[in-house]
Amino acid sequence: MGMYLLLQPEEDAESALVERAQGHPSLVITSGDARLTVQIAGREGGAQLAISFARELAQSATQFADRCEALTKLAPLDFEHLSALVNTTPDEVNALTALKREDGEVGQ
Repeated sequence: MGMYLLLQPEEDAESALVERAQGHPSLVITSGDARLTVQIAGREGGAQLAISFARELAQSATQFADRCEALTKLAPLDFEHLSALVNTTPDEVNALTALKREDGEVGQ
């Protein structure tokens, strides 16, 4: 069974390494009333899978942060404008959002 989880960080969002029992670390992500916990699977190879997943997650999180930062560098995100660009590539969105009109609006 698959599960889809969407987390939109709130002001109190945080992530932390928690080790309540020696040798049983958890990555805990909280935001508002939501909490996601990642632990080592209790099976052979579980530790290596957790290590690989955590390293990939860290890399993806850095890429996500860099992308969000780039999108907000010039102006606050205009979600209506971005919604109109749904069928564009990230490079096309970058080009369109990087252009500023003389009236201060983002776009072409």
